[in-house]
Amino acid sequence: MNEHVALLSENHEERFAAVTPFLKQGLDRGERCMYVVDGTSRADVLESLRAADVDVDAALDSGALTFHTVEETYLRNGSFDADGMLEFYADAVEATTAEYEALRVTAEMGWVLRDGTDLEEFMEYESRVNRLFRDEDAIALCQYDYEATPPNVLRDVIKTHPHLIYDGTVFHNIYYIPPEEFFGPRRAEAEAEQMLATLLDRAETRTELDAHQSSLRRLNEITADPNRSFEGKLESLFELGRERFGLELGAMARVDVGADGFEVEHVGGDRGRFEPGVELSLSETYCPAAIGNGAAGSVTEPEAEGYGDAVVRREFGLRTYLGTHVEVDGGPDRTFFFASSEPRTGGFTDAECTFLKLMGQWVKGELERRKRERALEASNERLEQFAYAASHDLQEPLRMVSSYLQLVERRTDGDLPEECEEFIEFAVDGADRMRNMIDGLLAYSRVGTGEEPFEPVDLETVVADVRNDLGLQIEEIDATITADPLPTVAGDGGQLRQLLQNLLDNAMEYNCEGTPEVHVSAERTGSDWTVSVRDDGIGIDPDDAERVFDVFERLHGRKCHEGTGIGLALCERIVERHDGEIWVEPGREDGTTVSFTLPAAG
Repeated sequence: MNEHVALLSENHEERFAAVTPFLKQGLDRGERCMYVVDGTSRADVLESLRAADVDVDAALDSGALTFHTVEETYLRNGSFDADGMLEFYADAVEATTAEYEALRVTAEMGWVLRDGTDLEEFMEYESRVNRLFRDEDAIALCQYDYEATPPNVLRDVIKTHPHLIYDGTVFHNIYYIPPEEFFGPRRAEAEAEQMLATLLDRAETRTELDAHQSSLRRLNEITADPNRSFEGKLESLFELGRERFGLELGAMARVDVGADGFEVEHVGGDRGRFEPGVELSLSETYCPAAIGNGAAGSVTEPEAEGYGDAVVRREFGLRTYLGTHVEVDGGPDRTFFFASSEPRTGGFTDAECTFLKLMGQWVKGELERRKRERALEASNERLEQFAYAASHDLQEPLRMVSSYLQLVERRTDGDLPEECEEFIEFAVDGADRMRNMIDGLLAYSRVGTGEEPFEPVDLETVVADVRNDLGLQIEEIDATITADPLPTVAGDGGQLRQLLQNLLDNAMEYNCEGTPEVHVSAERTGSDWTVSVRDDGIGIDPDDAERVFDVFERLHGRKCHEGTGIGLALCERIVERHDGEIWVEPGREDGTTVSFTLPAAG
């Protein structure tokens, strides 16, 4: 209670959006509510209260809700009398509090601009009301029409009300001038001081906001840069944080809360003896201030905050700290922090703490991603080793089966029944297919092992070599392979040759009618080249566009087309090893286009 509020509304709906809950709250609390009407009908007020589930009839019957006119209150003596009105409200408060919890008044103030009221006298009255309500169980809501009230009057309304409601928001009024100052000899000086203080506050807020937005932009640029390593991004974050917080060094450390462990992992800035590898007891650092609180923690007065004897204070000379706890799924946890040997006057702002928390969230996500990638790489490596070993070990028994079948075929020299010869033919064909599958699996498992640095590879030369290798097949089916000028890319020459050979071979294989026509093209896309192999073959169902890259996946029966189901899977693996993407643009009638990206050379 003890409040004097001005409502500045621009329309009927906005006014009732504040007045209705104001009255409802008072009635719910057992207070007496007075409404002084001036232009609004009593029926409109009651309708709004009923819509808010207020028992209007009970409130009226009990006297908890009363309506009054301006003529019965402010102008009851024929004209406005400030002293008389203050006496009226003082008597109303005394009478009300004997029966009710408090007095709650809301008055429409449009009459002030009519009837020849002395505005200066009225505004002095508005200021004096604060002194009355300050010591009584009373609250007043003065309703002003924002559009109809002149600016000079609005200015005084704002100055004389400790609280404002505007645009649906309640404000604590920073422009409010207490009665003793409003009437005092230093009024003009006090107004000037308050306005200057407000300007300074706004300037400081604007500066802080600009700094925060600039820091957020730089944070996004650093973390989204695909060309920076994790360590490079950390170094840039340390630099950004040192500037943002005004501290000398940034660091990240491994922490073990249970074992009281702390080990510096990365450092940026004026290190002194604070180097990577330094190990301390966690309790001898400032990091406990940040652990377990779910937000940033700080230390600005080590002695007063219980860190006066900490090693980081005594031996490393650090006096200021701002850090956040980075809880890593699967551990170990980290602390990401900034520190300085210089003292800091005052604490860190909410914006600074929030910004550090954002940096810590990125570190958490990056550490967890790197952990998953390492686990996946280890798993893939084990699978590759298994596939290579299994495929290699299968070759010898398969060779033996195939050799003995061929030996039986030669020894019998047509003496076996026709059915038996057919069985042997099936067995030899199956052994050949299995050998092709094993060769493909071996090639698939070798991609990524024994990796050599990428070198410039001329794709025109690669396509020419592949054409020569496929020359017999091209001649037999009278195929046509054309190519646009092709670029030089960065890659593994042998693997890229395998990639294009598989794609060109597929393009000719899956063509049932006429002579196959295959075209190779390339288009620059940023720092990559997109290479496409287009054919006029049987096409691929759009629903199968992703399945074609699965190992051993065949979309057509062997009676129609030979194959192991490994060719496109091998292509995908080669492209991925080159940090590219591969996809199929299917078509049922006009062939298929397989496209992939490769990094440009240089």
